[in-house]
Amino acid sequence: MLASTLLILLLAIVPVVPPSPPGIITEPGGTKPFSSLALRLQSERSAVTRNLAGNADAIFGLPVSEVRMLLLPVDRQRALPDGYRPPDLTWLGGRTVREVVKPDALAMIDAAASENIEIVAISGYRSPDEQALAFDSAVWGAMARAGNEVDRAEAASRMSRFVAPPGHSQHQLGTAIDFSTWEINYALQPAFAETTASRWLQFHAWEYGFVLSYTRQGEERSGYAFEPWHYRWVGRDLAAVLQRDRYLDHPTLIVDDYLRAAEEILAFEGIP
Repeated sequence: MLASTLLILLLAIVPVVPPSPPGIITEPGGTKPFSSLALRLQSERSAVTRNLAGNADAIFGLPVSEVRMLLLPVDRQRALPDGYRPPDLTWLGGRTVREVVKPDALAMIDAAASENIEIVAISGYRSPDEQALAFDSAVWGAMARAGNEVDRAEAASRMSRFVAPPGHSQHQLGTAIDFSTWEINYALQPAFAETTASRWLQFHAWEYGFVLSYTRQGEERSGYAFEPWHYRWVGRDLAAVLQRDRYLDHPTLIVDDYLRAAEEILAFEGIP
């Protein structure tokens, strides 16, 4: 009873949109740290769906059997499990994505097309070998442009802001897609941000479960340069929470903060 009362009091004082990166709150009993963002997310109606026995069936609408990898934070510090390959890859145009992502991706592309806006998937799943090739190509390109002024280590450090090293790319999850359009000849470049396709995605992608992984405001915290073309599917319920929190322009919170908070909920629920 005391633990429940404390939890209710904590929920009552958590702001709707935190003004800074989530801090740490000690759960009743003092054993597990719980961030303020995780505590707030836990109070969302869509956070945990339970069966008749009271066990969690879904987290933000995603089945417990899949949610761990669907919401896995993957960044410059956090790598995927060695050799990870999604179990349900399927074709989306000329690219592959996870089967669970495809219906929302197609619905989003079709919705844009109904407004005479073309959105094309340029890149989807990448294997570790493909990501290694992309990263090495970027590093060698940086060294060539700099002549003898930088060594490989320095070039790799510089390029890691723009291309994820193998094992650290969201594309390996099979839930991240790079989009482009005819307006910039289907290129992946910052100019995409000024296209009608990009503006449509900023307003509507969340409706189909997609969020912009690397925002302009979040460059310093994410460690990656602004990528207006790179969207990751996290499911419609969690994407709606991020959109409500104005994540695109938030001065401190980034998408990975929400994914880490979701992991805390998984741990709290005992989901492996």
